[in-house]
Amino acid sequence: MAAMQTLFAFDEEEMEMRNKVVEDLKTALRTQPMRFVTRFIELDGLTCLLNFLRSMDYETSESRIHTSVIGCIKALMNNSQGRAHVLAHPQSINTISQSLRTENVKTKVAVLEILGAVCLVPDGHKKVLQAMEHYQKYSAERTRFQTLLNELDRSTGRYRDEVNLKTAIMSFINAVLNAGAGEV
Repeated sequence: MAAMQTLFAFDEEEMEMRNKVVEDLKTALRTQPMRFVTRFIELDGLTCLLNFLRSMDYETSESRIHTSVIGCIKALMNNSQGRAHVLAHPQSINTISQSLRTENVKTKVAVLEILGAVCLVPDGHKKVLQAMEHYQKYSAERTRFQTLLNELDRSTGRYRDEVNLKTAIMSFINAVLNAGAGEV
């Protein structure tokens, strides 16, 4: 993972091979027996994924590898042990939220799906709100959720027909509101 930090140094074939490795990991986390996920956790795989997300350059953040790494975290969260490990990590949700700062629609949708799902677990709502505050500072937003609301409002350019992104934003906002209503 560490060697994949700077994509522009590699040719197209090398980038494809590296993306395939990450895609294969995503598939394995989703389909292999529980002992595979347990071993991945024991070998500190989540920390490697989060470190990769934290240290990406711009080119990497706009690439398919970014989407695939988020997909690995999403796959990890699809089982109870993996989800518990992600939620127990002190910086995981904040780091995941930073991936909203990409133009890659698939990556944004996957991040919003993760954050929406986190809202539904105990203490998840609080973690998501803290992550959105973290993201506000990280991307210099004036207000929390500013970027998401701006994207929801876009009606021109490349986002004009992005129904998947707008649906993901609305689903995320709904999850935040519904989880918050249960805490009152």
